[in-house]
Amino acid sequence: MTSSSRVRPHWVAGLAIILTALNMRAAVTGLSPLLPRLMHDLGLSGTQIGVLGMIPTAMFAVSAISSPKLLKVLTIPRALFLAMVLTAGGQILRVAIPTFTGMFAGSLCALFAIGVTNALLPLAVRAFYPSRVPGWSMTYLVVMQIGMAGAPLLAEPLALWGDSSTNGHGWRISLGSWSLMAILAALAWIPLLATPRSKVADQASKRGEKMLPVWKTPVGLGLATMFGFTSFATYAMMLFLPQMYVDGGASPQFAALMLSVWAGLGLALAFIGPWLVGRFEDPFPAIVFFLILFIIGNFGIALAPMRAPWLWVIISALGPCTFPMGLTLVNVRARTMAGATALSAFGQGAGYTIACGGPLFYGILHEHVAGWVWPNVVTAVVLTIVAVGGFFATRNTTVEQQLGLIPPGRA
Repeated sequence: MTSSSRVRPHWVAGLAIILTALNMRAAVTGLSPLLPRLMHDLGLSGTQIGVLGMIPTAMFAVSAISSPKLLKVLTIPRALFLAMVLTAGGQILRVAIPTFTGMFAGSLCALFAIGVTNALLPLAVRAFYPSRVPGWSMTYLVVMQIGMAGAPLLAEPLALWGDSSTNGHGWRISLGSWSLMAILAALAWIPLLATPRSKVADQASKRGEKMLPVWKTPVGLGLATMFGFTSFATYAMMLFLPQMYVDGGASPQFAALMLSVWAGLGLALAFIGPWLVGRFEDPFPAIVFFLILFIIGNFGIALAPMRAPWLWVIISALGPCTFPMGLTLVNVRARTMAGATALSAFGQGAGYTIACGGPLFYGILHEHVAGWVWPNVVTAVVLTIVAVGGFFATRNTTVEQQLGLIPPGRA
């Protein structure tokens, strides 16, 4: 009895973590291939689509700030259980009220909950698998990427299947179906709701109480710029890439396939980015290289999507490698846990706030200017700003040194 009680939480926690990770991006990428249907059925404008597209990054920023406070009153399993319940409820709301208001309210609910999951799932790994953090972290990141790539691939087939029973409104079946996955994840956390409060949760709930002022340092500002403007371009492309292919003559299913490929390559970037930062003393040239690829690929999709569709999408998908490079630089540019925590919180919090503008600007420009060239001109300018941030983030120093807490050159 005692032996099984020790083993059970571990395999139950593993299952819960995996099912939760599947939900972490499906609500975002599962929407993009359905935009032509939404614009036709609900009469949504480009600006309204842009507003819906900025919700993920806005909610991720809000939840990054509120998650430590949430852990003051809830254990990690209870917080993740509630997050999955809200994720399911938000996705049901999006299709239960088929209007812009319903889509907006449902997206706020679901994506705030997913943002909480972003912050808490790494803590769940540390709480349940303290001796196997790297392996389990890689596991849930791979599963998250599978959900991110699989959702757009299934979006149009599910919508076509649902057309027969909903008078041509199959997009409601397609979007609503992802709530089932969130419900399964919520159910998986139920056996763990009685788990005692962990030291990990106690430490996380104190985050931000005495945060180092990294916003006063070139490294901190550089990383926030990298995170923010990389995400600005990434979330805009994630939202509008299928529409760009459809406008270029592709079928909705092929456009969804292109988004799936674009998202799926992010799995390779999760390995490449950290390796480059560890391999080269100055990874700044690699940052510039990936930004150039991002710009070339985006313009290829905008100007001639069907002339070399696979080439453009692969080149564009390599561009966001600057994001995992930034995540790795958080640890490289800090010598203490306090420094790394402050860099991560400030960099990602400010970064997601900046990123809100990407989908919105894309939507407004596409609505008022024909074609996709001008939105990608804006992206090119934004990615130039990433290069500036990357330069300061890759200097051979640390935030502690720049704040005067550790003398230069001291280990």
